[in-house]
Amino acid sequence: MSSKAKLILALLTVLLLTSCGEFGGFSDFKKADTGSITKVEAYFTEENLAKFYDSVSQPEEDYAQCTVTMSKHTYPGEMKVRGYTSRGEPKKNFTLRIKVGGEKVKYALMHEADTWFKNRIVMYAYNNYVYKGASLTAAPETEPVALFVNDKYIGYYVKVDMYEEKQLNNYKKGSISELFKILINGFDGDPLHERTEKKFPKDENFSTMDLLITNLNSMNDMDWNAWVEKYIDVDDFIRYMVVHDFFGVSDTASHNYYIYNYGKLVFLPWDHEMGMKLEYDCFFGDNKLVKRILKVPSVRTAYIQAMKDFVADTDFLGTLKDKVTGWYDESYLAIKNDPIFYYSVEDARKCRDMIINFIDNRGTSAAYKRHFQ
Repeated sequence: MSSKAKLILALLTVLLLTSCGEFGGFSDFKKADTGSITKVEAYFTEENLAKFYDSVSQPEEDYAQCTVTMSKHTYPGEMKVRGYTSRGEPKKNFTLRIKVGGEKVKYALMHEADTWFKNRIVMYAYNNYVYKGASLTAAPETEPVALFVNDKYIGYYVKVDMYEEKQLNNYKKGSISELFKILINGFDGDPLHERTEKKFPKDENFSTMDLLITNLNSMNDMDWNAWVEKYIDVDDFIRYMVVHDFFGVSDTASHNYYIYNYGKLVFLPWDHEMGMKLEYDCFFGDNKLVKRILKVPSVRTAYIQAMKDFVADTDFLGTLKDKVTGWYDESYLAIKNDPIFYYSVEDARKCRDMIINFIDNRGTSAAYKRHFQ
């Protein structure tokens, strides 16, 4: 490796591992006690480690190959820095791919900076809230992990399952299998074809989205109501909206959700760490698309009753509170020893207490009462 490459690697390593203040040195990170949570240990050759850190400054850089040890198993793997808005932050998000039994499995490793357990509790709710005998089990599973790179402790992360075609085909079998990551043009805007990503199949056929946008804007209420009941998976839509609105997810007005087409359209969540403010008042949807679906009389009536039942289900809400307390306890050491300065146990404790307070009081908040009492 050239002297210039070594200098760049050193600088990017410091950028990745620290933000400001005192830099402790590699030996300190290696000794970190991260407790009982799963360790994700990535090992790179010198050349691939340089490539991995270079992806901080080069967003289009390919994955860097590595081996990954996780839960006592070792896999061929590859990693890269993920996202665009988070690249300027001291602690990066990563995408991890490992090969299991000949198939590639993809995860996001999210730093969850000041949100801690928020995304995890919402995703847990999606996966475990039962409406009409089922839950939104396609929502990503999450797990706390301690990330090590070449034996150096990088920090506490949340490993998030990423949507895969096989997973969704097992979830909802149909004659069609398409996944779109949706971008909405503001609170009252339409889904934007030109900025919507098609995750699979990898083609340029956006006819599903074009039809949805056309119908949303051109159909009269009678035709729209009939179309929604025929082509939207209404039960899963209600499962999605009840959890979304109960937790006051505040960043899906323009992005952060998927639409899966299996012959009917399913709304799927992503990156739901925002929200959980008792005054959040955007029930009945936060953009033109979901608002109009919730104006369909049969959907609206079912949504209102489902939300009331959710708030009244003290057993499930108690389970949610127990979960966030357990996650704090099991992650304590990994958070305590995280080398990034703003990852403090005290901040995590405050987040835990805030979530518990939110769950306890959401159903009696003024925002909730305005719509459901």
